[in-house]
Amino acid sequence: MPASPNPDPPDDRGPQEGPSAAPEDVAAPDDAASPVGEAFAWASRILAIGLAMFLPGVGGTWLDARLGTRFLGPVGLIFGFTAALFWLVQIGNSVKPYRPKKTKRYQIPPITHKPEKGTGDA
Repeated sequence: MPASPNPDPPDDRGPQEGPSAAPEDVAAPDDAASPVGEAFAWASRILAIGLAMFLPGVGGTWLDARLGTRFLGPVGLIFGFTAALFWLVQIGNSVKPYRPKKTKRYQIPPITHKPEKGTGDA
């Protein structure tokens, strides 16, 4: 029986880099995203909600022009507004509320002196 060629030839490139590598400085998936990444995520959400609100009205207006009707534009706007509002409520419910860290507040020290008799500080 002839020997079959090895399907995986040895790799002479040295240590692996990329997804299979596990350096210690790579962030784990559960780590918080960078501020720029969070900003881009919120910008994309806002853009998508705006498009979801606007495009059904544009589509309804286009259909009105093609079909000779007058009700699909307003129906599209109402549908888009309703869908965007529903989406906003879902996003609002999924975001953790901001709660500042509790710090020690300044406390007024108790009064330690006793008023003297007859001075009116009763």
